Amino acid sequence: MSIRLALVDSNSRYIEKLAAWIHKNMPYQFSIEILTHSESFQKWIKNGGQADLVVVSIDMVNNALSELPKEGVLVLDDGTHKPINQDVPRVDKYRPAEELAKDILSLCADRMPRMHVREKHMQSITLVIYLDGSDAINPVAPAIAYFFSAKDRKTLYFSLEQAQTTPLFFNGLNSRGLNEMLYFIKSNRDNLFMRLETCLTKDMESGVHFLSAPAGLLSSQSIDAADINSLLSATDSEGDFDEIVIAAELGRLDLIRGLIEKADRILTVAINTASSSLKMDRFLQELEKGNSNMGTLKEKLRLILINISPYDGFNGRFTDFHRYMLKPHPVETVSGWVPSENDLSVFAAILGDYEKAGYHHE
Repeated sequence: MSIRLALVDSNSRYIEKLAAWIHKNMPYQFSIEILTHSESFQKWIKNGGQADLVVVSIDMVNNALSELPKEGVLVLDDGTHKPINQDVPRVDKYRPAEELAKDILSLCADRMPRMHVREKHMQSITLVIYLDGSDAINPVAPAIAYFFSAKDRKTLYFSLEQAQTTPLFFNGLNSRGLNEMLYFIKSNRDNLFMRLETCLTKDMESGVHFLSAPAGLLSSQSIDAADINSLLSATDSEGDFDEIVIAAELGRLDLIRGLIEKADRILTVAINTASSSLKMDRFLQELEKGNSNMGTLKEKLRLILINISPYDGFNGRFTDFHRYMLKPHPVETVSGWVPSENDLSVFAAILGDYEKAGYHHE
């Protein structure tokens, strides 16, 4: 079922370009009707024109506002006209098309509970667990998101770390992010994937879609296993992502337990020291005490070590797990970080290993 959208503006070039952008870039099917004259708009109203949302410029809405429904109207305000009824939502007409389209999608999600279910799309989840802050030396989770996106796999990245560093790797204009998505989940809103689309930002350099980090710390009270289940259920039922990459840290074992069951690939990352080896040991012990399926874990988990020590603290240990070594590759600038060629070649080997073992993208 398509979303019915009426676009009303006397500037035909502007409104046609907006319609073309929505058709090309938005993940949902829209049925769009374009009206560029006041007379045709009035006639459309009198004839009972139907739309899930009417997006209308402020110069054409004043004479028609009383005849439009109280809900389902979004006004494009160019700042040249007097204010209208404060109950009617308004947006800056000349903000970027992506931001404007997300506002449209957000209002559609409010208007149409449980109406738009898309065909199920196969997705693979890669869970990256940092045992010891090793992301400061080589940020594997964003690096592998880069890797998947470069392989033309539509990729979603988000972090569950308490102090997130997402802006070092991915950037964009959306003011919404993880906090807003958690609000929608905890409020039991309908159309969760549609709402997720309004919270996502696409990094134009890498092509990775991501949820922006909270402004402060992500506390344990602000997110729980049920929230993650709701988010991943929405992407599973309606999403069109090929890959989902989730960064986590050992301190959120409550989230990690459930994610281990859902993940297709688990990458445990540590520096190659004796202290990190001990943390790996304690991590596995906790999972076993929690009745995790250790047989499945051994099939899914790959151990990635960042080589900073001449004395390998993992030597002779954890031989049940496939092991890979990366060189240090820290973030040295505020922006512009990309994975090294060594990183990419190791990721290719890891992915090949999973495919041989039967864990592969459909």
